[in-house]
Amino acid sequence: MLSSLKRFYKGWRWRLLTIKNALAIWSAQTLQVRNRLDLEMLECLSPIDRYVVYSGVLSNRALFDPSYAGWRLARLNKMLEIYGIDYFRGRKVLELGAGHGDIGAFLADLGADVLCLEGRIQNVNFARLKHRKVSGVRFERFNLEEDFSRFGRFDLIVHFGLLYHLRHVDDNLKCCFSMTDDVVMETAVLDATDPQRIVYCDERKDVEEEALDGTGSRPSPFYVERIAGESGFTVQRYFSPDLNSGDYFYYDWKHLNNERGAGSGDFRLRRFWRFQRAGRAN
Repeated sequence: MLSSLKRFYKGWRWRLLTIKNALAIWSAQTLQVRNRLDLEMLECLSPIDRYVVYSGVLSNRALFDPSYAGWRLARLNKMLEIYGIDYFRGRKVLELGAGHGDIGAFLADLGADVLCLEGRIQNVNFARLKHRKVSGVRFERFNLEEDFSRFGRFDLIVHFGLLYHLRHVDDNLKCCFSMTDDVVMETAVLDATDPQRIVYCDERKDVEEEALDGTGSRPSPFYVERIAGESGFTVQRYFSPDLNSGDYFYYDWKHLNNERGAGSGDFRLRRFWRFQRAGRAN
């Protein structure tokens, strides 16, 4: 009886090993086929499209980090909630600190006439290549520490992920408020309730998403709102959890007034606003 059980066990063990080996071979072959298909699909792309794809696949740092996709989607959803889809058709829009231009290109695809200003030439070049087929969007290199009012007036200014990479915060904000009646803004901030409080921090000039001159800032949310009010704008807050992005960025946090967020590389505490010129808010 015992010998029969041993033979039965050995037989089933051999069968299981055979199945396991067969599955491993099948998995390897499937992976080879998938990789081959991926390569063949890439070969069907234009040289520029292959460049764009490889740039994203081979780099996961800075603006190529996978976390950007979900965060960008959350901010776009909030914009659509505020403005609706039809608002953008025929509107003249300025995006500041556009990075790779995905938000500006999206708004252009909705029918807006969009100008994207970005400080780093490598980002401008990539945006131009990636979105070359989107009509209605232009990308220009410009240092946003400087006065950009020469670009004229706009129906809307989109100011996302830029303010805390600037040294001259007041000048940048006042320039914005002089060029439009409507600003939608998102930025990292300092956990402080003092409307005069702002701190400065070192940033890495060699990283394509950080300060051009190596100095960034963390204004308190009330600092930003004060300048908006002094410029004649009303303040609408959107500090809601639907804007949160994983463990990276938070918008619905509560003030402890302990200056969290002051450290270099700490971008987690954020705020989102719409500013409209008083008397023209809808």
